[in-house]
Amino acid sequence: MQDSERLLERLEPLLAEAGLALVELAAGRSGGSLRVRMTIYSPGGTGTDECAKAHRIAYPVVEEVLGSPEPELEVSSPGIDRILRGPREWAVFVGKGVRVLFRDEAEWVKARIEGVEGGRLRLALADGPIEVGFEDVAKARLDSSADGPLGKGGRLRGRDSANRPARTSGAGDNTEGGD
Repeated sequence: MQDSERLLERLEPLLAEAGLALVELAAGRSGGSLRVRMTIYSPGGTGTDECAKAHRIAYPVVEEVLGSPEPELEVSSPGIDRILRGPREWAVFVGKGVRVLFRDEAEWVKARIEGVEGGRLRLALADGPIEVGFEDVAKARLDSSADGPLGKGGRLRGRDSANRPARTSGAGDNTEGGD
């Protein structure tokens, strides 16, 4: 098991107990020194207090797990327009606004992440909910302007119903959406 995996396994539950989610973790050795970078998130806001709390929790674990008496540990927030890099990150940010560029689309779409399950995303758009696979997403960024109600800027444009991802109605049945 690699350094990052061992740390992730130990740190994730400890940070969760403190109300923090571990978004990203990277560990590496260079020239005899150890450097660990963590990105954390708190639904109530991620500022210096949350980063300091995560640092206090993580530092002794990094020393113990990696056997390094003086590791360099950097803790940061995800930022307001973070690029989402995989299912794990999408799950951390459920409920948050995002801008999504779907494959074969020319325009970014505003949405809110409603859920992540079994390799699928549930997104709320201005014209209704959709469910898509991760493979349908070319790029995505956090977007705090999409955290509230979605307006016209959140509409899915440029797709006819034959190419639109299956929409899920409130009753749970999949239907093809129209404009």
